[in-house]
Amino acid sequence: MGSDAFRHMGGVRLWGAVREMNAVETMFWRGDTSAGMGANQLGVILLDRIPDWDRLVARHQWVSRMAPLLRRRPVEPPLRLGRLFWVDDPTFEVDRHLRRVRLPSPGTSRQLLNLAQSMSMTPFFRGWPLWEAVLVEGVNGHGAAYLLKIHHSVTDGTGAAQLLSLLVDANADPHDTKLLPPIPPDVARSRLLLWGGRMSRSLGLVPSGARRLWARRAPARRAGHNGRPVGRRRLPNPRVALSTLKSFAYATLLPSVPPSPLLAGRTRRARFEVLDVPFQALKAAGKAAGGTFNDAYLAALAGAFDRYHQRFGVALDGLPALLPISVRPLGAAGGNHLASTRLVLPVARHTPEERIRLIHECVAAVRGGATLHALSVVSRPLTPLPPSWVGWVTTQMFRGNDLLASNFPGIPDEIHLAGARVTEIYPFPPLLRGAAGIALTTYQGRAHLGINLDHGAVTEPDVFLSCLREGFDEVLRSAPPGAASPEETSAVSRNH
Repeated sequence: MGSDAFRHMGGVRLWGAVREMNAVETMFWRGDTSAGMGANQLGVILLDRIPDWDRLVARHQWVSRMAPLLRRRPVEPPLRLGRLFWVDDPTFEVDRHLRRVRLPSPGTSRQLLNLAQSMSMTPFFRGWPLWEAVLVEGVNGHGAAYLLKIHHSVTDGTGAAQLLSLLVDANADPHDTKLLPPIPPDVARSRLLLWGGRMSRSLGLVPSGARRLWARRAPARRAGHNGRPVGRRRLPNPRVALSTLKSFAYATLLPSVPPSPLLAGRTRRARFEVLDVPFQALKAAGKAAGGTFNDAYLAALAGAFDRYHQRFGVALDGLPALLPISVRPLGAAGGNHLASTRLVLPVARHTPEERIRLIHECVAAVRGGATLHALSVVSRPLTPLPPSWVGWVTTQMFRGNDLLASNFPGIPDEIHLAGARVTEIYPFPPLLRGAAGIALTTYQGRAHLGINLDHGAVTEPDVFLSCLREGFDEVLRSAPPGAASPEETSAVSRNH
């Protein structure tokens, strides 16, 4: 729908057609099931009216065939060691995953967010596929909302946005009819057979892989650039190796600065808030300061945390944050394709323009550095370990972060869900042991923020939301004149 993340969705293509979790997905699952980290993602889609229920059910039937993971449940390998398998759920029914409720009068936005945050904290039933959808009627008295919850071991935020693109239409009454494709034949559900297939593939790839690797390296070993034979490859410099290990540790396990004492508490109870920001003005502010839209977004968040600490008389020199970075290949449908790194966002004693420039330099260094894929590198040797060990390491990777901030491609054009027009889209990331998780996506020229706060960390959510508006307004005011109309130069909350 006009964005790189959706180019592959133009034709009939399966979403999430995999049989095994990758290492990162296994870590999300182990962290949740072994350490209670909580890895549920949830999207709130506001609608102008109540959609047609039969059409909504039929669309989910179709999507569940186009997205095989919606019909598959996780299965542990023998002895619960290693990555999990996805197997078809023989009792799958859309009715078990899609339901409808009605908000009590008056059906305020706060009531809707309370329902959404309660839904996000409810664990999935482990014997079923890891998704759930709810149609909420009576929103603001006459409208509706659609809530979609999906576990992070199934997909990342961009993959969830791709899934939404399968659920919606460009028109309220599309002429084309979504035909139900045949369900692919099932494969063996036996853990031993699945594990045996994995072992045979691994053992079969080792000799050929080794031969290909040797073939690529052999010419370089036989002759150097000047044609002379070269000797045996030198061992890596110990200092360089130690420096690399330290950089990987700081990118994944070790906070670069101590977390804020003001945000030290944790209850694992979510508090949802939302905020709307003008997209073009924020993008222009980033460009004017020598950065990007994402840099301006992070600078506004950093300013908001600084203001919140000032309200309580606490000095904040740097904000430890976790930044997911998409490394999704073009054409990858569903799954998790992300890198993750720890950053220190500049806060005090900096203007918005200075914060944007500093953040731009920091993020650019990560994208072009060796630690970009640190999460994937660290997770691979962990998956063969006992689940409790993997869960413990996973929680260490996410502790000490005051902020998890992400954004992913949005949808530029108007869309409809079972005949109802989509008016707003809000993504809510999991907290993952952090004080706050904030995600942003765009829809029709507006940037929508889903804000997930831990009750124990952010004890004054109304004050925090006020600081968040001020932080974005400060960055928006730095945009060049004429970058946006006067009514599109301030952030707006819609929580009541």
